[in-house]
Amino acid sequence: MNLNLSEKPQINKYAGAAALTGALFLVQLGISRLSWLMAEMLPDFPYDPSGLYFRLSVHHILQMLLALLLIFGLNKAKGISGFNLAPKYSSLGIKHTLVFCAVVLAFYSVVYIVGSFTKTISTYNYELNAGNITGTLGFQLLLSGPSEEILFRSLPVTLFLFVLKDDNKTNKVLAVVLSAFLFAIAHINVFGFSFSWFQVCYAFVLGLVYGYTFIKSKSAVYPMIMHSMSNVISVGGCYLYMLFVKC
Repeated sequence: MNLNLSEKPQINKYAGAAALTGALFLVQLGISRLSWLMAEMLPDFPYDPSGLYFRLSVHHILQMLLALLLIFGLNKAKGISGFNLAPKYSSLGIKHTLVFCAVVLAFYSVVYIVGSFTKTISTYNYELNAGNITGTLGFQLLLSGPSEEILFRSLPVTLFLFVLKDDNKTNKVLAVVLSAFLFAIAHINVFGFSFSWFQVCYAFVLGLVYGYTFIKSKSAVYPMIMHSMSNVISVGGCYLYMLFVKC
């Protein structure tokens, strides 16, 4: 069947987006694995005897730096812009962030209230001392969002829109969905193939929300805050449950 000349560029764009999805998966996996290997080379941190947050923090710092280095290289070599890493005032971004945090707080409140009666809450198996609590929550608040949103939102969404060559509504939706897909499969232990379907699906939904906010606010800062606060609420909620309910 012969294709219309006007249809061929569209097919080429979507083929390019499909190829980019595979390339980004390998790049994101490579950056994540390399930063882990580098973090594991460091000696033990005396203030983190349980190994809960020191290497994880170093891993996310290195992951963020490698992602920023790649973004800088793409900007200089290919002239690709629109990564939206600079802070930018956006009333829509602020609104999305506040609503999101309220919804997540309500969701986890219901989860822990119901879970306390049904005894279905999974808790952490380490001691809840001051060092462990401040270290893990500090990591979630300061590093989890910025590092992962640069690698899994700013980088892929911008590159998808660059390959699709048009930031119309359809292409924006596709860029957000594909970046959320990559974020979801990043929660799979690729070499061990061990994962939780709930965690993968939950990550995909969050990826859609973060990507939508990134597009609408034109700033990666708001998804970073949303991502960090979601993690803090989740982990902090479990700590509160362990300290005051399961005692």
